[in-house]
Order: sequence, then C-alpha cells, then structure tokens
Amino acid sequence: MSELKMNRLSRRAMLRYSAVGLAAVGGGSLLGACQTTDPNTGAPEGEGGGGLQQRADSGQPIRLAIANEPPYTKLEADGTLTGAAPDIAKAVLKRMGIENVEPKQTGYDSMIPGLQANRWDIVTAGLFMNKDRCAQVQYTTPDLVSTESFAVAPGNPEGLRTVDDLMNKDVQVAVLAGGYERRTALALGVDEGKLPTYQQAPDALQAMQDGRVDAILLPTLTLESLKEQQNANFEVTPPLEQFPTTGSGHAFRKGDQTFFEKYNQEMKAFKETQEFEEIMNQWGFDAEASRKATTEELCATES
Repeated sequence: MSELKMNRLSRRAMLRYSAVGLAAVGGGSLLGACQTTDPNTGAPEGEGGGGLQQRADSGQPIRLAIANEPPYTKLEADGTLTGAAPDIAKAVLKRMGIENVEPKQTGYDSMIPGLQANRWDIVTAGLFMNKDRCAQVQYTTPDLVSTESFAVAPGNPEGLRTVDDLMNKDVQVAVLAGGYERRTALALGVDEGKLPTYQQAPDALQAMQDGRVDAILLPTLTLESLKEQQNANFEVTPPLEQFPTTGSGHAFRKGDQTFFEKYNQEMKAFKETQEFEEIMNQWGFDAEASRKATTEELCATES
C-alpha cells in the first residue's frame, strides 16, 4: 500500500474514532443530533411525548407503577389490578380507547426513578405531590386526598395522638421508605432515629406486632384497610392535625407531554361522572375533596 493511501486511511480512522470518543463523553453536536429510543418499541422518545404515545399507538400495554397498598392500590392473588388509583387510571385509559395495562409493583422510593428510567409509564399509586416530586415529573389533576394517623396497640399505651407526642416521647414509629410521612415528620422536627423505615405496610405491621416499633404512621385509610385485611388487633388514631392537606395525582415523565395532555383532559372530565364517585366511595375516599383540590395547591407541599 502506498504511503498516500496509508495517510488517507489514518486520517479516516482518526476521524472515526474521534467521533466515537465524542459520543462516549457526551460531546457536542453529535449527541445533539441523536435521539433516545424506547427500549421496548425502538421508537424515538423526547419532548412532545414520542415514547408513551407511540407505545400506546402500537398497542403495547401501558405499564402502571403501584405499591400494593390498599386502598390506594391493590394487586389480587390472581394478578388483577385494582385499588382507587389504578381503577381511576383504567377508567381514564378506557375513555382514551386503551384497555391493555400491566401492573408494575415497586416501593414508593423507586417510583419516580423507575418512571424516568422507562421501567413503567405512569405512577398510579397514591404518590403524594410535593415540591420536589412536582419538579421531577408532571402530575395530573388530583385523584386522592388523604389524612394521616397512627396505628397503635389497643388502649394506645404510649399515648400517641399528635406529632408533638411523637417528638416528646421515647418511641419508635414505623414509616415507609420514600414515603410522604417520613419526610413530613422530619420537616416538622421529629428525630430521624424515631422513624425506622419499611418497604411495605405489612412489614411495618409485623414490626409493631413483634414489639420492634410502638406505632405506624401512614394514611388513615391505609391503616384501616390494613387492619381489616390482616385481621389485626390495633387502633387507628384520629387524623393528625399538624400534617398538611395532601393528595396525589397520576405521575408522568415530562417528555411524554402529548399523551399526558390527552390523559389529563380525560381525567378532569371523568372526575365529574357518577362512575368516579362510585370508585371513590368503594375505596373510602371523598370525591368532592378530590374535585376541589388543585395540582398547584398540592405541589406547594414541602418535600
């Protein structure tokens, strides 16, 4: 091979490997011209909602993140997905002509990271809004508005009725990892050492039954449902007045704007129907409280 040809090949090789190197380190215009693809559809994603909208258009299941925490979410033994938030989501999707859904069970602390990593498409789990979460994802109009309570042993031997009681008494109160209750309690001044975390409500209940914790701090309805389902012997205290009004919506990636806008429009319309009231009544929620709450109000909740 002549020296001229070798020089040309060397220059081509240098340019080729330089381009690869730039891409590997996130360099400039090369990455700017590239598109991210959905690993399930192979379709381009990005601002405007390419990923989720194309997934729906192709007939693939819409993946709903849940926590299996009744009455917010419930996964039956046969795999049937139900609970207040999924039932609303399924009804809204049906109005959009979509009935193919797939539950994805996970902990609350994994819901937003998993959504952003494209492991599921919508979080329908009673994931309460707050400033931090609303900065990371986009929430629909509110679906569930809730109060918080303690689960305590019969007779409430530790006398836990308020957040001040939690702060001033030598107690251990179970909360869920990544949950609203832990963050809010810390913001109100509760010592972190008093708030051991568990992944699921039944785990926290077992800890209380074993004597490892004195109480559980969760939404009032969750505790009432847990008591019924587990046939457990504990009391649920009246709602804690020091906890601010809280509520959830269905969470989407910010890039899925096209699909989000269609879904949110249908959800707002669905909230005015009798079917929505029936779902809310079935699971013990107040339909009117949901209708009055706004995303802006709930997103102002401190993280």
